[in-house]
Amino acid sequence: MMAKMPTDQHASVCGFSFGRNLTKLNYPVEAAVGSVLPLCDRFVFAVGASDDDTRKRVAAISPKMEIIDTVWPDVQVDGEVLAIEANKAMTAAQDTGCTWGLYIQADEVIHEDDLSLIRAAMDHWQPHPHVKALMFRYLHFVLDYQTIDPWMYHKACRIVRLDESCRIFGDACGPGLRDYTGSINDGYLDKRHLGGHVQWACDPSARWRGRQARIFHYGWVKTRQELDDKFQMVEKLWWGTLDHGERERRKSNKFGRFADRYPYLKNFNGQHPTLMQTHTASHAPYLARRNRWLNPRFYAEVIRHGFHG
Repeated sequence: MMAKMPTDQHASVCGFSFGRNLTKLNYPVEAAVGSVLPLCDRFVFAVGASDDDTRKRVAAISPKMEIIDTVWPDVQVDGEVLAIEANKAMTAAQDTGCTWGLYIQADEVIHEDDLSLIRAAMDHWQPHPHVKALMFRYLHFVLDYQTIDPWMYHKACRIVRLDESCRIFGDACGPGLRDYTGSINDGYLDKRHLGGHVQWACDPSARWRGRQARIFHYGWVKTRQELDDKFQMVEKLWWGTLDHGERERRKSNKFGRFADRYPYLKNFNGQHPTLMQTHTASHAPYLARRNRWLNPRFYAEVIRHGFHG
């Protein structure tokens, strides 16, 4: 009979990520990677050929960094190129022999208060091979660091077992089973795509499951010009082969109009990760805004999409 792994032994972890032109996109890649490095034995980053100093920035983050130089294929449908690049990094992470891959995107940051929850979850589920991924709660910041869009997706998996049972799907938002044959229905965003193979990234010993670890998503914190630049990038990667009218329709359906919706989005009153302090201090609020509960458009949005916090 195989001996059980000692309960005091930490699960081995390889972080992985990908990206290109991160300076042009104003992504906080140092904070993103730095926020998970305390949990990682190694870190693999697939750096796409860039027109800025992305590679230099990534290489300088930590001696743990292992860079894979890539060239992005010219795929302009549904953001699939992002999954292609994420899987290059994930494959390299699998080659390290680590148990878990901690997948962080260059505009996502984990709060230092949640590191102990994540470690507890990885260690607890390490000897349970049927658990393929751990899921996080999401906070999506829009236009500034004081504003959350509660109607964007609320959860996604950011820890995946590196046993080659999973790959990154869709527009790289999360992992799913390689041999999954059921209906997807955007299931790669949550446990439906992985069925009973997902657990929350939380302290398993806590009563009532406890608080779930969070991802602070900052990719839509932009000035007006930066927002236009990002939309141009998104349009090319998602709908580059479509005509202008169809691009506009899909952009509106997928993202809405952030500036138009800003007055009835949610105020954030919590604490940002420490690694983001420089960013949050230097970026002013997008606009002055009154309480959303006094805005009739807020109730119209709730009627259309439900109340999500």
